[in-house]
Amino acid sequence: MSMRIGTIVFSRSESSRLPGKALRHLGGMPLLERVIRRTQLLPWPVFLATTERESDDRLAALAAQLGVPSFRGSAERVLERAVLAAEAFGLDAFVRLCGDRPLFPLNDLRDAVQAMQAATAAGLGEGPDLVTTWSDGRCPRGLTTEVVRTATLRRILDQGVTADEQEHLTLSFYRHPAYYRIVSLPVPEGPFACPGFAVDTEADLVRLERIFTVSPALNLSPAAADRIFTA
Repeated sequence: MSMRIGTIVFSRSESSRLPGKALRHLGGMPLLERVIRRTQLLPWPVFLATTERESDDRLAALAAQLGVPSFRGSAERVLERAVLAAEAFGLDAFVRLCGDRPLFPLNDLRDAVQAMQAATAAGLGEGPDLVTTWSDGRCPRGLTTEVVRTATLRRILDQGVTADEQEHLTLSFYRHPAYYRIVSLPVPEGPFACPGFAVDTEADLVRLERIFTVSPALNLSPAAADRIFTA
């Protein structure tokens, strides 16, 4: 059985730690654009899931300029927004990608999608509910890869979730791993000298700007970025 898989980039303007970070420039382009363009290097469709707030109109407009459809949903209920977006786009499973991760590992995403597709094609029940590099909590910040089955996430939502599970849409999997079919992939090889590859703070933005100033390539690997950081 074939699966329709895509990447959903989650982004909003009203970040508590670094407001407006999605449109802050990193290596000569807005952070969200950099993430989307990197995602477009992979061979499956890309979508944006943002909020209904007026402040996120610019994010939807930027995505449209890059040929990426948007889903607008709740700002607070991220899990609900994820399920509704995946269903609206007709996705059986999706890569969950935060819009503040400009150096997510391309090879890990390919491997995770292939793992989801292979188990399903082999007729192993419905296949995995989650494919992840985060199962043991050792993945460096900003480099986690997750592929989620839409139907499973719908069941989790319908059964009722806590406020933090609503905010962190894959949290239920890690809290109750015995309930789900989880495939764990190796974490990106390290250790890395860079303290993190996500943009959560002003300091993160400054640090990663150094990386992209040296090499603006969209296909830069985390290992290559770390070498620039330590040079």
